[in-house]
Amino acid sequence: MSRTRLVGIILFAGLFLPILTLAHSGGEAVTVSGEVVDLACFVAHAAKGPDHQKCALKCAQMGQPMGLLSADGKLYLLVADHTDPAPYNKARSMAADQVEIKGDVSEKSGMTILTVDEVKKR
Repeated sequence: MSRTRLVGIILFAGLFLPILTLAHSGGEAVTVSGEVVDLACFVAHAAKGPDHQKCALKCAQMGQPMGLLSADGKLYLLVADHTDPAPYNKARSMAADQVEIKGDVSEKSGMTILTVDEVKKR
């Protein structure tokens, strides 16, 4: 799959984030550690880490979809629990930081989705 197509898919998912959050079905509860990344820059340019933090925070403020790149290299699409979006919003503000996220993980149409129930900086 081309990078452009993958970025398009991720951006499409970000635009329809409210629909994805309503579909939260209580997947498997997990705790995942890793870096909060803005998916547009990470997928297109492998941008991450402290050098990319300013850009990642700006992308988060613009509504770009956010993800969690786990320590083992797995990428999760982060979504809010529609009953309590505060932990997700906190995760968005921690772009480029190493965090620990507790929530439910599920798979939908080939995407791994992590509903953010709790987040803390590591």
